[in-house]
Amino acid sequence: MHSKDNILSKCKIKKISEISRDELHNFYKKVYPTRFKNLTDNWKWWYRVDEKFAEPIILLLDEKVIGQAAFLKNDIIVNEKKFPAIWFQDYAVLPEFMGMGLGKLLTKEWMKICPNQMAMCSPYSLRVLKKFGWNFNFETKRLIRPINYLKFVPILNKLDLNLLNNILRFFIKRKFNNQINLKPFKLVDNFKIISDSFRKKKFPENVEGYPIIDRNESWLHWRLKECPYRQNLYFFEYKNSFSIVHIYFIKKIKRLNVLFTYHTDSSEELKLYELIINWALNNEIDYVWAVHRDQNFKNIFPKIHNRPLRFASWSNEKIISNTLQNGFYDLQGIDSDIESGFFVEEN
Repeated sequence: MHSKDNILSKCKIKKISEISRDELHNFYKKVYPTRFKNLTDNWKWWYRVDEKFAEPIILLLDEKVIGQAAFLKNDIIVNEKKFPAIWFQDYAVLPEFMGMGLGKLLTKEWMKICPNQMAMCSPYSLRVLKKFGWNFNFETKRLIRPINYLKFVPILNKLDLNLLNNILRFFIKRKFNNQINLKPFKLVDNFKIISDSFRKKKFPENVEGYPIIDRNESWLHWRLKECPYRQNLYFFEYKNSFSIVHIYFIKKIKRLNVLFTYHTDSSEELKLYELIINWALNNEIDYVWAVHRDQNFKNIFPKIHNRPLRFASWSNEKIISNTLQNGFYDLQGIDSDIESGFFVEEN
């Protein structure tokens, strides 16, 4: 049994590219059991690895991976000026080595990478980052509209209760019944349309006091065109608004994750969400997931299912730090690793 001081002295930090696939696979299988296969095969995409930029860092003990501090780069705009920034993500230490100061060790190395840093936190990682003076904000919410409630009761999920499910779905349909029937388009077949829309669209002016995420063409190409699950990405259009969604069927549950929504009018966005729910009701979707700051969505997403996202930030420049601590007004499911916590792969 190693002592705490002995472990700290023996630990080494390496770049992720220096670690073998098998070592990464074994580590990911233990700490990310719902997506370890996809992460093992596609970590360069998940972390947007760029040879010209620093790499995620791996913590080793006796050449065994026991921890990781990953990130992806994403510039931000503050007061109309662009600044380099990174999203911290997939920060983990094997359970048997927690409480030994390894999280602090990784965080210290992490914070040397870029002057402007952001993270969507677990309760554990937020506790660590608070000790380093990070700001935090809980204003953005994770929204869920359950449609087939029975699928989320383990005992009932094993039974064939189609009749009861259809009755429950009928009552929800009455609320969202709409004569406008949208249908999703496969994104891989229409990437140019989305790309052109991004290029032409005019985002609303920055809300005073909030930073902007720079979702430029390079970001778009990485996040959508190179996405390892791009075959399951679709988009809906309604007037001057569109929404990019991730639709997939896993463990008997059919999910629709709203990744990104663009609108020129807030009433259009509300209508677009209603039409997406309407489509979901008629296409055997079991639940719809989204991220939003606006509380006007309570009629679409029951408040009882809303959960705050733990956004944390740090910057060595006071103006940027003060702006980041407000969180992003337009944070969406496509940003950082927000969706990865809800991403599940087949065994």
